[in-house]
Amino acid sequence: MTNLLRFGPRPAAERRRSVAVHVDAAVDGSIVARMVDEVRQMFRYIVGGWKVTVKAIDRGRWRLELSGTSGRHVWMFAAPAATLPVVVVEKLQAFLRESAAAYRPLPAGI
Repeated sequence: MTNLLRFGPRPAAERRRSVAVHVDAAVDGSIVARMVDEVRQMFRYIVGGWKVTVKAIDRGRWRLELSGTSGRHVWMFAAPAATLPVVVVEKLQAFLRESAAAYRPLPAGI
């Protein structure tokens, strides 16, 4: 076994693994597949390891959790199961957009 540092773009299979998506077993498989594809597509250029979890907390009520290097972020929302892929992607996109807008690099020399 060697310890090599690879530079340059990672293979597509490695990029896909940068986000793990876990969805409650109560959700229909086709909805889960669509949500997993859309979340992975959104995270394809984001650095670090991430975990997205969607759980049913009551009929039509959901808990969305994003865990990563910046901590844990949780949203509770109501939505029909059929709209989960759209709602989850909208919430994650809004969070990523707001996080990027709030980013300020450290001043030089620090």
